[in-house]
Amino acid sequence: MRYILAACILALFLVPVPASSGEPCYSCHNQKGAQAYINRDAFEQSVHGRIACAECHINIADYPHQRVSKVSCGICHFLGRDNAPKEQAVEYKLSVHGTAARTGKAGAPDCKTCHGSHYIFPATDQRSRTNKWKIPELCSSCHTYAYSVYKKSVHGKAFFDTRNTEAPTCFDCHMEHRVPSVEEPAWKLALINECGTCHVRELGSYRKTYHGKVTQLGYANMALCSDCHGSHDILRVTDEGSTLSAKNRLRTCRACHPNATVGFTKYYAHAEELDRKRYPALFYTYLFMTLLLIGVFTFFFTHTFLWAYRSLKERMKQEGGE
Repeated sequence: MRYILAACILALFLVPVPASSGEPCYSCHNQKGAQAYINRDAFEQSVHGRIACAECHINIADYPHQRVSKVSCGICHFLGRDNAPKEQAVEYKLSVHGTAARTGKAGAPDCKTCHGSHYIFPATDQRSRTNKWKIPELCSSCHTYAYSVYKKSVHGKAFFDTRNTEAPTCFDCHMEHRVPSVEEPAWKLALINECGTCHVRELGSYRKTYHGKVTQLGYANMALCSDCHGSHDILRVTDEGSTLSAKNRLRTCRACHPNATVGFTKYYAHAEELDRKRYPALFYTYLFMTLLLIGVFTFFFTHTFLWAYRSLKERMKQEGGE
């Protein structure tokens, strides 16, 4: 009897059992210092905490198991299984990141690069890798130079130094999952409106200019916000390093207008005809032309009305005489 009991206990350790839940996995992976240590409490608080290990690690059928294969997030997210967000997965596939990964480009980011693996939390959670305050540093793991430039820009300083929640980060301009090519015309045009979500007044004045009117017709080969102000390196105009500083303005204009002169740079890119203090010449010209237009129309409307009245009166007189 004693030998039979010992054999049964030994069989529990030698015979593989289905890894349908996380319990068998935690017996090894919840041990601190283990090669593939998983913090059980943190994982169970994550968005995937209710999912059994084998639902992601689909090559694991028994316990103990052999080497774990790479997890494909698409088994749930591309199919929308169990209400898994599907749109983001589709957008990623169409993005420059997804295209690079699909073509086998080394270092191309996948889902885990941004979201992590076991400890995935909503973006509103401070522990999330995609929390707003962590986005620039997250992207900097690949885009080192862009990050170093952004930190010194007006946007970067507002974000890091003053902790301004309205300051734009990488996701605001380049989008989160549907990261388009920077040469994509539709994205370039959409970016104008994105800038306008914060710079409402400037967008309105830009739309009144030749540049703004042409881009509104759908032509992306016209001066956009970034062509004049820069992209990651936007600085205040008073800063010597700004693309629109007195020192650099002519060079910026010549990128599109090779024959531009110093006088050309006096062009009002964001002129507001009602701002008398900043643009007095434009204000009084606008006022004069507006009054002239009203006066001309008033004169000719009155003239036409009197002419019609006189013609009608003469006609009625002639008909009465007959």
